[in-house]
Amino acid sequence: MKKLLLFPCLLLALGLSSCESSDDEIMSIELVSPKKLAVTTELATASFKWDAVAKAEGYAYALDNSTEYTTIDAATTTLKLTRLSRGSHTFRIYAVGNQEHTTDSAERTVDFDIDPTLPTPAPSCTRGESADEVVVTWQAVKGAIGYAYKFNDETQWTEVGADVLKITKSGFDPEAKNTFTIYAKGQLPDSEDSEELTLPFQLIDTSEGVWARTSDGSLYELKESESGIYTAAITCKASDDITILIENTPYGFTAYSGNGGIGTVNSVYATVPFYTYPAAVYYVRESLGQMTAKTEDADINKFWVNVSGSTCKIDVEIDCTNADKTPRYRLKLVENEDPSIILEQYFDLMVYGGDWIQTGKVASSGRKLASTSPAAIDGTEPATATASYTTFGINISSDKDAAPAYLANRGLTDWGIKYCYEFPGYVRLSNSASGSNMYYGVLTTPKLSKLTAASIVTVTFDAVRFASEHDIPVKVLNAGTIASAQVVVEGSGSAASIAPESGGKSINITSAHCPKHGNEALKKWSNFSITIEGATAETQICWDTTGAGSTSANGRICLDNIVVRKN
Repeated sequence: MKKLLLFPCLLLALGLSSCESSDDEIMSIELVSPKKLAVTTELATASFKWDAVAKAEGYAYALDNSTEYTTIDAATTTLKLTRLSRGSHTFRIYAVGNQEHTTDSAERTVDFDIDPTLPTPAPSCTRGESADEVVVTWQAVKGAIGYAYKFNDETQWTEVGADVLKITKSGFDPEAKNTFTIYAKGQLPDSEDSEELTLPFQLIDTSEGVWARTSDGSLYELKESESGIYTAAITCKASDDITILIENTPYGFTAYSGNGGIGTVNSVYATVPFYTYPAAVYYVRESLGQMTAKTEDADINKFWVNVSGSTCKIDVEIDCTNADKTPRYRLKLVENEDPSIILEQYFDLMVYGGDWIQTGKVASSGRKLASTSPAAIDGTEPATATASYTTFGINISSDKDAAPAYLANRGLTDWGIKYCYEFPGYVRLSNSASGSNMYYGVLTTPKLSKLTAASIVTVTFDAVRFASEHDIPVKVLNAGTIASAQVVVEGSGSAASIAPESGGKSINITSAHCPKHGNEALKKWSNFSITIEGATAETQICWDTTGAGSTSANGRICLDNIVVRKN
């Protein structure tokens, strides 16, 4: 028995000896550096946050190339630095160890820029109680200690405190164009003066009726063309903004109700997903939606203009007849008249849904309504729900099922529609369901009623198809036969001829003309042209996917820029 006891005792002794010898060699670990380090800036202030580091005794930070570190406790994971100088900076931070079991982490850095310049005030001018009086108002600029302003060619600035957001002055010539200039006053080192802003204004009486005011202060009176509907053609600069005055109250467009302007979309409040697609481009010749009045607490989204050239003319229509008491706007670019155009549809009034076409340009999501049915809407409702890039905005199962107001506000009155889907700036035919839920899309133009005799016409349109290779026919209904057709595949290269089918009554869009695309691929439009002989006022053009394969998914195709011209 003693021999059995001696062996474990020996092991115990050796173990104790080993433990005693390790006391002088305590292991330590290096802490991880703070993760998710982020910074936000406002004027001369930078705010930082990071994730807590386990077992850290605290944190030490420094700015730029400084060798002096400031330490803070382990419970602190946010920090605000004020009165920073203008320019680029680097914030450096590491987790502090206890130097016994843990050692300091490596540094983590984040770069940021400081601009202490205050935002520029956004004033608006309205006529006061007398013909020579102006009332100027603006919203408070955060961080300003006051404001400085002057009228016309005054050489001295008038300074007021931060609590003054409205001034009234008289003595102006009601017929002359005047200017009001203002800037927000800063106080170093926390802030610097804002840039100056000059606002032109005229003291025309706008207390009655509806008026449009452009950025240079020009005023246009809208005439009541019919009860409660006001119209005018106004001249704008290529880059401009428009404010609508209804009985002297400024109005802009409601966020995500229509696109709010004309030209290449540049407003983050447009419904098309410009705000989430940095590389995407949306060009609209027409825009309509609801309007919102300016209040003491909220400014307006001014109507925007962003076209090429130096000036443009825009038809403006304001509808004050709606039962919900919310005015509607309609803007349309006035272009040089082309008497050869018999019909044109650019789908510029399509705004709801994600953008499947521009997915390859880093698309993310668009906007839609809670309901996708057009039965009980007019198409001006603000889009508040999110639509992924594959999600349509409105399901037009039949033109008979859509509200007439919706069809009119999409420019689709008299179009034949069956299982078509609204996307921003274009239309898609067919759905991707299977079994009894398959729906093949059909789109038919109105009759070419502008034709007064048998004529030769050319139909042009653009198309992009989904991941299918089945033929999709384009048909000529009633009078007329196809003399020739061609396509520029995906918008580049030489035009390829397309042979007419069915005795000249149709052509087929094949996979060679319009290659298939996956959801995340960069899509390119193929450009089609069809010449029709013997077209009359009864002629219609029809894109009919009914026979495109065994499932309606094979008929999914997007269309845009449909134009019919008389040769």
